Amino acid sequence: MSENNNSPEFTITTSREYWEQKVYEEIKESTYINPLYDAGFKAFLGEERALTSFLNGVFHLGEKNRIEAVTLKNVEVNILFPATKTFRLDIRATTVDGRCIDVEMQKAKPAHFIERVLLQHSAFMLQGKYELDKDYLADFPENPTDKERLEREERRYEIPPTIAIWVCDFKVEGQDGYFGTWTIRNEKGLTVTDKVKYIMYDLTQFDKTLEQVKTIEDRWLYLLKHAGKADSLPDFGDKVIASAINRLLVKNASEKLLREQAANMVMTEEELDYLASLRYRARTEGLAEGHAEGLAEGRAEGRAEGRAEGRAEGLLESSEQTALEMLANNEPIEKIVRYSHLPEEKVLELRDKRQDGFT
Repeated sequence: MSENNNSPEFTITTSREYWEQKVYEEIKESTYINPLYDAGFKAFLGEERALTSFLNGVFHLGEKNRIEAVTLKNVEVNILFPATKTFRLDIRATTVDGRCIDVEMQKAKPAHFIERVLLQHSAFMLQGKYELDKDYLADFPENPTDKERLEREERRYEIPPTIAIWVCDFKVEGQDGYFGTWTIRNEKGLTVTDKVKYIMYDLTQFDKTLEQVKTIEDRWLYLLKHAGKADSLPDFGDKVIASAINRLLVKNASEKLLREQAANMVMTEEELDYLASLRYRARTEGLAEGHAEGLAEGRAEGRAEGRAEGRAEGLLESSEQTALEMLANNEPIEKIVRYSHLPEEKVLELRDKRQDGFT
């Protein structure tokens, strides 16, 4: 604080750069990078031997049926929506037996979570189909025989097995226990296809102690849940796990990884204060149930994802709601722009719609 003409002036820093630096410094004081955020998760499991071990645990495969290797793939999937929509998956791979795998770490529960899972899986499945056809047609003859044409026709709508694994650090609705397998079934409960599968992990329900950890699956889940707060981690005498833990050691991490982790974790004080105010108002002023929580989840999702896309999804709807509430209280336009973070023309559009009775 400084004084000028006896008037106090305060400088309040709320820039993302400031808070990312603060979080970066906190990470530097930790032993391990927290794998429940994107950067740490990809460092931990985004290596082919680690992912192979993790998948063998997830699928509960014995030695005779175990996956021998996986191939990591480009995580960006572009779909025409009709506008181009880019889905960025956390970890994408194919197994040697042709299964397409998507592994997602979800730190905070976004609005419309199940719809997001379905939408993202649709893009993931289309990408898998594209790559399957591309590989098959690469060697297809220019002048095919009737038999070859028949084979191509029979494969026209064939899809590869696509399995999405979601590791969630929140309560997964409709699931009892930390592990659940979801698929497509008809009204009689019969599985329509075994080529589309969703595996949900609810880490909030995984409460095994170190002494209770027995399986490969247990080991990976235990490490995912506890690494962020631990001073030391067990490697269970497993070289692959030991290597994965080593990648989480802050002292071994690259500057790039540490900065990415900080960007994933940061939320400005301004955002925290704003979320707290919404929660308080929801409790004391009877705002629509779920509005404050939905905004909190949306902003937390943006923080956890560390991407403009995730941030925008959580903020746009809530910003408009904030603007509408302030318009109802006859607040000045410039104040609404400042607090809602919407462009002035958008605020004026909402005002006009409200006056016309559309909102």
